[in-house]
Amino acid sequence: MPVAGMWGSDLVDLRPEFYSVMKSPFDGTDVVCVRALVPDYAIIHVQEADIYGNCRILGPSYQDLLLARAAKKVIITTERIVGTYRMQEEPKLTAIPHFLVEAVVDLPGGAKPGICYPEYLTVDWDDHKAYQKAVKAAQVPQYAEKMLEGRL
Repeated sequence: MPVAGMWGSDLVDLRPEFYSVMKSPFDGTDVVCVRALVPDYAIIHVQEADIYGNCRILGPSYQDLLLARAAKKVIITTERIVGTYRMQEEPKLTAIPHFLVEAVVDLPGGAKPGICYPEYLTVDWDDHKAYQKAVKAAQVPQYAEKMLEGRL
């Protein structure tokens, strides 16, 4: 896939297995292309999902829809599991369909310390700072353990 803005970047030379300069088939100019990302797993947090993996993202979806289609397997964490009838009532609101989903995990608060509109609208800055500190100290598993046990 061609990407703009790579000219002058060291990444093209440093990662030749990922970036390649090619001739455009349209006008013959040089373009930088990037290899498609195909992650083994994508873990995506949504507001609603049914037991089959049909998901609703209420609010902005950012890159979640693309990630769900690019990954080999998708694990959904959700604020709440809802009945499949909810998905059938308004199928156009299903952002990620069941056939892309490998597993569904009921995980209220799963986006913390970030936000998950409309469930919680503000960032818990104390928790966010604790998370940043854990990342810098390579202590994310310990942070996650405390959070999952309700000690944060």
